[in-house]
Amino acid sequence: MHVGMILRGTFPHDIRVEKEARSLSAAGHTVSLLCLAREDDDGSASEPLADRFEDVDVVRIPRRERYTSPYRTAKTVRYLLTLTDVIWRREIERFVRERHVDTLHVHDLPLVRTAQSVADDHGLPLVADLHENYPEAARQWRTGMGEPRRTIQRTFTPYRRLRRLERECVERADHVLATTPAGRAHYIEDCDADPERVHVVSNTVDFGAYDTAADPIPGYEDEFVVSYVGSFGPHRGLEQLIDAMPRLVGQVPNARLLVVGSAGEDVYERSLHERAAATGVGDRITFPGWVDFADVPRYVAASDVCAVLHTDNPHTATTVPHKLFQYMASRKPVVVTEVETLASVVRETDSGVVVPEGDPETLAARLVELAEDDTLAERLATNGRAATEKTYNWEREAGTLWSVYDSLGADGDSRPERPGRSRTGERTSTT
Repeated sequence: MHVGMILRGTFPHDIRVEKEARSLSAAGHTVSLLCLAREDDDGSASEPLADRFEDVDVVRIPRRERYTSPYRTAKTVRYLLTLTDVIWRREIERFVRERHVDTLHVHDLPLVRTAQSVADDHGLPLVADLHENYPEAARQWRTGMGEPRRTIQRTFTPYRRLRRLERECVERADHVLATTPAGRAHYIEDCDADPERVHVVSNTVDFGAYDTAADPIPGYEDEFVVSYVGSFGPHRGLEQLIDAMPRLVGQVPNARLLVVGSAGEDVYERSLHERAAATGVGDRITFPGWVDFADVPRYVAASDVCAVLHTDNPHTATTVPHKLFQYMASRKPVVVTEVETLASVVRETDSGVVVPEGDPETLAARLVELAEDDTLAERLATNGRAATEKTYNWEREAGTLWSVYDSLGADGDSRPERPGRSRTGERTSTT
């Protein structure tokens, strides 16, 4: 089967996309990926439009080269009104036709409706790979946005509208991939999805692709390093980490906080830097910025404790980030908040400590405990590694992905009928 993946971003790197593409290729499928091209300041593509990444053919869209500014503006207005992207529809149509795609595999909610219209026209099955509860995620992202972007998004794509889009897409997709059992329950209970078509493919670690024996980034050898590596956002709990530093440094003078990553929003990222400076121990807090993908394991290797301090909300309650399992696989004790999807893994595996959300004093106390008790830290680290080797690894998750594609048949012949669409992909009347 020729699987056509759709990613509304640049590639590489997207860990989930890479793992899935690699696994589908290993199972004998052909995988092509349609994504955006990185662009220079003058609007020209800075990378090949046709490329190959491992066993995946990558096709990139040069937006500013191919589409004029007025056209892109009109596209944006139309998307805000219809939640269908005319540029992406043209590109997906071209992609399907030229690549002879058998199945569309769409990453994340924003492009599912657009891709579904192409799938219907060509009689193709569609797999909606929903990396997170998108409507709830958008709520969290917007709290950290600057104006006027936040007002525009809240006005034209309000939460209720995104929920309606999510429900429609989940109902129409042939298969839906969730990242956690809680996410699967959300699509079944809140979106009325058929339980037989919703599957959990979790964000566990791929030992073949993530270097758990990487050499540490130099410069932190004599420090007790607490780290966070990933995207920033108000739901990530980074404020709690920063606020814990005065007490931690007071008891562990060589403590260092590494906050590795970026927000993509200057307003929110600047607020974190200002917060760090106001602690009085800003010299013990380092923001390396966004680092090369290959350096991520090296920053984890330089750490003594790694943190995932999500705030508890409907978004974080249905997802677990890759970083938790990467930390564990790298033999690092973890500290997480009382968010069920995080806390249940850590308690089950005895791989770290669980702290209340928004309580920097308790967080600091537990970090001091880990700094002073090498035996405790080593036990948690060893348990985490063992859990990823036995249970929380991509080799197990890949089997679920393979079974989804096995059910589609060699040419998508087992595509189930849906209201509003015939088995050949033609629209049918529902009235």
